[in-house]
Amino acid sequence: MQRRMILKSGGLALFAASAGALPMFVGRAAQAAERDAGARPKVLVTIFQRFGMDGLMAVTPYDDDRLAKLRPSMILPRPGSGEAHARIDLDGRFGLHPAFAPLLPMFRDGSLAIVHAAGSPHNTRSHSEAQLWWESGTPGNRATADGWLNRAVAAAAVDADVPLRAVSMTRERPRIFYGRQATASIEDVDTLHLTLGPEGPAFEALRSMYRNADHELLRAAGARSFEVARILDEAGSRPRVLYPADSQFGASLAAIAHLIKANVGLQVAFAESRTAGPGDLGTWDTHSNQAAMDGPFPLMADDFARSLAAFWQDLGERRDDVVVVTLTDFGRNVVENAGTGTDHGRATAMFVLGNAIHGGRVYGTLPERFERDALEDGLDLPVTTDFRSVLSALTAMQLQVEDDTQVFPDWHGERMPITKA
Repeated sequence: MQRRMILKSGGLALFAASAGALPMFVGRAAQAAERDAGARPKVLVTIFQRFGMDGLMAVTPYDDDRLAKLRPSMILPRPGSGEAHARIDLDGRFGLHPAFAPLLPMFRDGSLAIVHAAGSPHNTRSHSEAQLWWESGTPGNRATADGWLNRAVAAAAVDADVPLRAVSMTRERPRIFYGRQATASIEDVDTLHLTLGPEGPAFEALRSMYRNADHELLRAAGARSFEVARILDEAGSRPRVLYPADSQFGASLAAIAHLIKANVGLQVAFAESRTAGPGDLGTWDTHSNQAAMDGPFPLMADDFARSLAAFWQDLGERRDDVVVVTLTDFGRNVVENAGTGTDHGRATAMFVLGNAIHGGRVYGTLPERFERDALEDGLDLPVTTDFRSVLSALTAMQLQVEDDTQVFPDWHGERMPITKA
């Protein structure tokens, strides 16, 4: 989808689609939703933390002195120490980085779970290759042409007449959405809205232009545009909660919340956490200055946590229908580098948020001792949870996928028992 176009004469913002007529696309979704009055589809929201989030920095086993020796410049004060920037105790063993503090209430009420030592079984330190494995869902298999989220939409047990089922809040279709199923890519919140100015000559001229168009799809698109405007306006054009200012990630989540509450049939949504801070100073690719509280990691964690907390509040009663899961390229080296940062590693931590989740706990198996001979290649946190075991449990619950091989064809493992359903 392109950015909205403004007709200066009438102040009319229009949908613009890169492939087809999106107003008809959205209008059909709204009509299908209205036909099934009261139906509220389950929604799976997938967030990609691009470029490698350090799960061990986010959620740290704070009692292990051997870990402190491997990361002497990066271990924050223990929970309850009274020191500035101390970690937040989760369960007597793990401490949450203070920049993730907005997520603590969800962990406490049991809606947020953390899966540690998760990752791909295929070892790589390349961003592009690691992202390919997470997005294709077939680690090590370069022949896979589609993405696992597109396959999940295809396998979902849902009404096929609901076209607005999958939306990505990105400029281009992400690799995870490659495939035969129709998806929409929307760059920013403004492209979601059709704002009609006062009825007058310009208004009627536009309506007449659509009515007299030669192409049937264009005529239908124009007719549906006004209905789409009504539906989205009734849902409210602005969020009821405060998202972080000037946050692209926050804006993406606000748009997803808007679509969910508008009940247009959305089932799968995708967003990215890439950069944060003034001038995009934050990044998950924390090769240096990682522990500094004004460094890249805290900037990213703060933007991520405040945006996600606002999204969860924004959903209101729809929280019962939504599950959020995070992905990332890989974790970081357990051993810090000379720049007081970390280089590309292996296992990471996944966040899973939802009222249907067995939350309030940290899943996964970490080394019994953080010493070089217990680490992968003497550097990295070993992968003990295949990311597909988490994702298969979520696609089964949210999309009613019965056969996991329809979504993850090369995988025959067990679903992680993380859901209540």
